[in-house]
Amino acid sequence: MQFRTNIPAPQYPFHIGYENSIMLLGSCFSDNMGNYFGRHRFNVCSNPFGVLFNPVSIDRAIRLLMHPESFDKDRYFYKYRDTWVSFAHHGRFSRDNFQVFEQNIDEHLQKASDFFQHTDYLFVTFGTAFCYKFIPRDLIVSNCHKIPNYQFERIRLDIKKIVSQWNETLTLIREARPDMKVIFTVSPVRHAGDGMHENTLSKAVLLLAEEKLVDNENIFYFPAYEFLMDDLRDYRFYAKDLSHPNDLAIDYMEEKVAESFFTPQTLERVKNISQENRYLNHRPLRKE
Repeated sequence: MQFRTNIPAPQYPFHIGYENSIMLLGSCFSDNMGNYFGRHRFNVCSNPFGVLFNPVSIDRAIRLLMHPESFDKDRYFYKYRDTWVSFAHHGRFSRDNFQVFEQNIDEHLQKASDFFQHTDYLFVTFGTAFCYKFIPRDLIVSNCHKIPNYQFERIRLDIKKIVSQWNETLTLIREARPDMKVIFTVSPVRHAGDGMHENTLSKAVLLLAEEKLVDNENIFYFPAYEFLMDDLRDYRFYAKDLSHPNDLAIDYMEEKVAESFFTPQTLERVKNISQENRYLNHRPLRKE
């Protein structure tokens, strides 16, 4: 008797190995898988702008990586109370000291831009179709930085806008990196603050938009959303907030990534490094 929907790991016409460079941008799946690749010593760059949720912000990040000199600091930098924030970055980049704030962002942007120039595989995770426009600057932001909500307009992106904007960006990527493979995913994390029905509509917009972007030649889809929502359809796979996947679910997702993208040789090396990591993290009972 079967008690769950077992979704097999999809197979792709390529494999990711230790000789490749991997970049991940977007929502929490990118952070989790970035940690996985990093722990196992792949050449990886994960979320250099911090966690990004909506397709417009992720698209802007990619364009800045291709042309970091186009970053308009006067438009994106903003001082709220005593803290400097960037509307193109997550709150972890915020600082009280402007020089430290600016230098940190410049260094991360340049380093990530250099990495992008030789990236082989780009994972892009859309989290929500809802975004917020900062009214005083008519600017869709990556993070509201706890600025009062009356200064923002909430917008739900439509499929046509996402597809149109991303088709342009994917064309630019092909011109800059013809061999780069782009793997789209949709984050399974519920944005409960939007409302459950609104969250469902949001995810539907993202899934339909990605379907139109995928060509199965250089642009692919990985079913992270389906693995959690349909395969692991049980609250024992969720964290205490009942929205994010817990460690067990993340481990399962890591296994599916490995099954989908790694050769047997890469899997063996990952296994060996995992064993080494356990040795390195072992705490002896006595120092001597």
